Amino acid sequence: MKFTINILFLFIFTFSFSQNEITYEKTLSDIKSSSKILTTTLIIPDVEFYIGIFTTDWIVEDLTEEQCGDIKTDSLKNSKIIKILESKKLLEKLYVEMENNNYESINSSEKFEWKDAKLVINMNFSDESDVFNQVYIPIMNKKKAKELIKSISPIFESDFCFKKLKRKL
Repeated sequence: MKFTINILFLFIFTFSFSQNEITYEKTLSDIKSSSKILTTTLIIPDVEFYIGIFTTDWIVEDLTEEQCGDIKTDSLKNSKIIKILESKKLLEKLYVEMENNNYESINSSEKFEWKDAKLVINMNFSDESDVFNQVYIPIMNKKKAKELIKSISPIFESDFCFKKLKRKL
């Protein structure tokens, strides 16, 4: 959890000093082209358990007993995750964290409250200038969240972790 918080602060700092305007089209393009370094975290708000999916380039010290915060991925697996998110139309609304834990859509005026989501997908990726960026995808429906987990689970050899995530929903 400490690692996730540290990453979060790093990205907030990056966003704070970034002069580039965030657009939906550019962000989506950056996500699709970042399959080599894309990290994805599946978070249940207000629950300590989460699944962190990191490339082998990331050294993650997962201190949980279950070791679900550090599932290793590669470019091919990340591409599959992106395809699943696209097929479920989850990449149509991407949110960034603003001040005071406000999450605003980058392509509309919509917002979401962390506590109202059943599952939040946190994606960290790089743009063409190698600046790391971060977006959030909230899933407000429990059934859709379980369907997503069921779709992503076969990509990895971590059945225990994904089953536990579904139970905690």
